[in-house]
Amino acid sequence: MIDDDELACLIVEKMMHKIDPNLTFIACENGKVGLDTLFENKRDNTICIIILDLNMPVLDGWGFLDVLKTSNFNDDKNLALYILSSSTDKRDIEKAGQYPIVKKFYHKPLSIEDIIEILNF
Repeated sequence: MIDDDELACLIVEKMMHKIDPNLTFIACENGKVGLDTLFENKRDNTICIIILDLNMPVLDGWGFLDVLKTSNFNDDKNLALYILSSSTDKRDIEKAGQYPIVKKFYHKPLSIEDIIEILNF
């Protein structure tokens, strides 16, 4: 999960582990840390789910998506990316839809049903 809101990360982590205690959950406080973590840890057959906030310091979600767009991860079938934002701006939802890697846009907070949907991509 890439989000500068520590509480949001903690809540999502607890909800995910309630569904699947064997998941590896990594929280990253901004897009740069998220990219570094992805590039260091993603292996070819590893399933990776990214939950990405849009508004963060250092490198925001849009910057993260722009880097992914030009990387080999953009076509990785074992990588699923979801936007999780407090933004209600329809332009953000439309812009997110322009990135083929984005599976869905969720509004904070996630429900348990949302988490189940994300984990079953």
